[in-house]
Amino acid sequence: MARATTAGAAPGESLRTHLRAATMAAHDLLDHAMQAASGWQTRDDYARFLSLQHAARAPLESWLAAHAPAGLVPPPQTGLIAQDLGQLGLAVPPPAQLFTIGRPGPGAALGIAWVLAGSALGNKAIAKQVARIGSGAWPTAFLGDDRAMAFWQDLRARIERPAAAAEAEGATHAAEAVFAHFLGVAEAPESVPA
Repeated sequence: MARATTAGAAPGESLRTHLRAATMAAHDLLDHAMQAASGWQTRDDYARFLSLQHAARAPLESWLAAHAPAGLVPPPQTGLIAQDLGQLGLAVPPPAQLFTIGRPGPGAALGIAWVLAGSALGNKAIAKQVARIGSGAWPTAFLGDDRAMAFWQDLRARIERPAAAAEAEGATHAAEAVFAHFLGVAEAPESVPA
């Protein structure tokens, strides 16, 4: 995957605007890869989507728990995914490879939290499609997690301000690493049972 520039935000540019611009290509690539790897057109597709999400998120949640300040730890969602998988009669997959970004610098936890919290917005749209396709019978504890949306709103207030160059660079580097991590899980179908 081509790496976006991690130069600091332009003067006066919000960290959110900077992160969105710097990671747009990686975000689009991941969206397409995740849809191709799992989708949610059938019950089996949806189960695979949940399995991919769990496998990718488990190491990220562990990393945040070990390295991030409390205000930058999104509500854990792997438990909700496990609940949904259990209701579908499936076991929880093993986590993907460990997540690492090397030595965390300024903004690292913020970049990781931004990607995970921002995914709550996409989850709301997916939840509507899943409810329609599954006729309301498929479990959606993960997709409908209101705690994730509340965390996103709190985080959004923080990233709507301009950031120091080091924080913007660290957040961008970490966000790119998260997108690459999810992409690696989505592109390794053997790592998650069908």
